[in-house]
Order: sequence, then C-alpha cells, then structure tokens
Amino acid sequence: MRSTNNRGHQKRNGRLKLIGLILLFVFVLAGATFYAISLAQENNEEADQIEQPAGDDNQQTDETEPDPSETDGTDQTDAEEDDEEEEPEEEQFTDIRISAVGDVMGHTSQLEAAYDAETGEYDFTSVFEDVQPIISESDLAIANLETTLAGSDRPFIGYPLFNTPDAIIDALDYAGFDTIITTNNHSLDTGPEGVRRTVEVIEEKGLNLAGTFAEEPESRVLYKEVEGIKVAILAYTEHLNDLDASYPQDEVLSMINVISEERILADIEEAESEDVDLMIAYMHWGGEYERYPNEFQENYAELMTREGVDIIFGSHPHVIQQATYLEVDGNESIVAYSLGNFVSNQRRETLGEEREPTEDGVIFHVDVQKNEQTGETTVQQVEYTPTWVYRNRYEGDSTYTYRILPVERILETDEFTDVDRQRMQRSLDETTTRLELTD
Repeated sequence: MRSTNNRGHQKRNGRLKLIGLILLFVFVLAGATFYAISLAQENNEEADQIEQPAGDDNQQTDETEPDPSETDGTDQTDAEEDDEEEEPEEEQFTDIRISAVGDVMGHTSQLEAAYDAETGEYDFTSVFEDVQPIISESDLAIANLETTLAGSDRPFIGYPLFNTPDAIIDALDYAGFDTIITTNNHSLDTGPEGVRRTVEVIEEKGLNLAGTFAEEPESRVLYKEVEGIKVAILAYTEHLNDLDASYPQDEVLSMINVISEERILADIEEAESEDVDLMIAYMHWGGEYERYPNEFQENYAELMTREGVDIIFGSHPHVIQQATYLEVDGNESIVAYSLGNFVSNQRRETLGEEREPTEDGVIFHVDVQKNEQTGETTVQQVEYTPTWVYRNRYEGDSTYTYRILPVERILETDEFTDVDRQRMQRSLDETTTRLELTD
C-alpha cells in the first residue's frame, strides 16, 4: 500500500540533500588542498634542481623561474664560476745527467792488445765493458780523444805521434759516449790531414765532436739538444807540442781551437745569442803530472765563469786535480780542473812509483735541471765514479789485457788479487781526496 505521510518524506529528502552538499564540499576542499600541496612540492623540487624544461634551452617557464631573493638577479652558473679559484699551473722540470771523462790514449801496447791476428782487425770494446753500464745511463757523455785517426796508410803507433785505428771510436760509441773532444796537444800528430780525417771518421760513425774541424767552420761551438735542454759545448787546447810551428798559423787556427781570451769570449757571445740553456767548456790545459791547477788554469776558469760558462772540465795533466765551485761577479760554475787518464798505458810500471796516480781516472757526473715555466737551468748535484786502469798479462798471452774498472764496485767482489785490491784502494783514496769539492 502507498504511504500517505507526505510531509515526513519531504523532510527526510531535505536532510539527505544537505548531507550530500556537505560531503561534496569536503571532497572538493580535500582535492584542492592535495593539489596545492603537490604543486608546492613540485615547484620546490624544480627550484632545488634548477633544471630547464625540455624544449627550447633558452625558454624558462614560470615553474623554473629562480627566486630573485635567492639570486639577487645574478645568473647562478656565472656566480659559481666566479667563486671557483683558479688552480696555479703545476711546475714542470726536465732533468738530465752529464758525464765526462779524461784522456783516452792509444799507446802502442794498447794497440797490440786490441789487435786480432786471425782477422787482422782491432777491437777495443772489452776495455770499456765494466764502465759501459755507467756511461750509457747518461744523457750526455763526453770523452777526450788524445790521439788521431789518420788511417792505415801510415803505421798505427802510440807516443810520441799517435795514430789509432778507427775502431777506438766504435768502442767509445759502445761505451755510451756521444761527444768526443778532439782538441789537445796531440791533435796535429799526423798533420792537417790527420786532423781532417779524425773529424770525418767521428762524424761518419754518428758521434759529435768539439774542438777541431775539417775546414774553416761557420761556428766553433757544438750545439746539442739534450732532452729539450739546449747545450753549448766549447773546447780548446793550450798546447800543440810545438807542431803548429810547421804549418801556417792561419791554417792551424782554422782547424783547431787554441786557448785565447779573444777566441773564448767570441764563442761565449755567440752561444749567448743562440739562447742556450747551459754552457760547457772542455779545456786541455795545465802541466803534465802536476797535482794542482796552475795560475793559467785558474785565470781562465774565472774568466769563463764570469762570462757565463756553467761547467768546466779539464784534461792533459794525466792525473786528477781538484774540483771546485766558483762564483765570479754573480755567475757560478763547477770546475773539475783535470779528470786524469780514463785509459792509457801510463802507470807505476812504465813511469815510476811517483807517477802511479796516472792509473787513476774518474767519471764526473753533473745533474742538471730546467724549470720549464721559468726557463731557468741549474746544476742540482755533482757526483763521480772513481776508476782505475787494470793491466795484466795472463799466462800464455803475448799482449796485455786492459780494463777500466769502477773501483768501488769492483772492491766489493773477490775477482782480483790482494795486490790489485791494494792498488785499487790507493787509487780510490787518492781520487776521493782530490775531488772533495771546495767553495
């Protein structure tokens, strides 16, 4: 049956409509609140990340607009770059080791020892085997060749007019030498032709030389690039054993660097104009068998130091003389006045007990460093390897065996007799005393 209570039905409908409206309002309010919170979180994330929206890189939407209160109108990337401190450029250095030795002689008994009768050839390499590992480690290695290479058209002989087989250069190359000094008192032993051929042989074998020339040169200075360091090498002799008197003076001076203030100053000036990093002079000077440098040596050492030469090596006395640091008018140098004999037949048995130090030699090492940023080149360290010339005729041999021995290392072995070891110890003590560097 149908209800007749119409008023009660309308009141109930009104309450239902009111409840519906309230619920709808609550849902709308909740949705709006959720949307507002989500939008705020999204804006905060975008502000933290400072990301540009996809699309045009130059277009910035309202959501990614930076807060002026945080940036003060300054682009944040530029600000970060301005805040970054520039790191100082790291300094770079180039280090090289320069090694030099004294006189390489070619006495007759040395030539006989190197000769192979079966092949008819000469081989000097065994003489240098013990020092080869030391020499070959250097970046620039210098030796004084106190003989000439005039060829087999004339006899191979020793003192007084030296002529040595070309094989001596092969042995020096094997040992690790790359620069040969050829100006000394024996440069003219085989005349101008001997001077020329000596130059040609050394150059043909791929080594550099300083001090003599096959013809009048444009420059009398040897320039070498050693691991990026530009080195000038100057070489001169005080003596020519009066052999120069047999030839026109202008011919002699065109082929051989002879010590004179005028010549040295001109060469130093040229080297400076070439903007070299380091200047080395190798001087054949002083008195034979003299244990101390004389006034001539000291005066020229001071002259070259004052004019900018950095390292001065010496030879000719056949014995080791002192080494010292010099400072003249603000310029500094290291001077080794005489490096002694590197190999020869001069010794106690041939010259007498008072000249036993002719058996002594040294490999003189100078460590040099260049600052690539400032261009400054300096001597960092000086060291030396004492050497002694071993000579022995073994049973059944008709010739001697020669070896250049690095004394300190050899004394640690049991290879040699007590007599030989005593002579080596004397040599070591003598060399150490002579080369104790002084200021």
